Amino acid sequence: MLLVDADRPEPVRSGARELALFLTPEPGAEAKEVEETIEGLLLRLEEFCSLTDMIRSDTSQILEENIPLLKAKVTEMRGIYAKVDQLEKRWMPVAPTYELPTLYRTEDYFPVDAGEAAPRTPSCQRRL
Repeated sequence: MLLVDADRPEPVRSGARELALFLTPEPGAEAKEVEETIEGLLLRLEEFCSLTDMIRSDTSQILEENIPLLKAKVTEMRGIYAKVDQLEKRWMPVAPTYELPTLYRTEDYFPVDAGEAAPRTPSCQRRL
């Protein structure tokens, strides 16, 4: 700290000015850095806004155009599936019944002994 004589107040003022100038940074360099930072942030903000506008327009297109088309196709497909189900029911093969009416039973007209009903083994054998 500077020693001050009561007679000479001027050196204190000049010392304070010099100290203030020394401690105060250059406003030009600092302002330039802040301006560059602000420009970068504004550029990012503009890119973000354009991205959100693009998403908004795509969403509007989907909601207004594509979803109604999809709903129409779903309705059309439901009709097609209903027709396919009807065709399947109509042409479903009926399980054949091999049970004949009692009037036409073979056993009534051609009785079979228990011994004859047994399966026979083939009489010819293969020779190797």
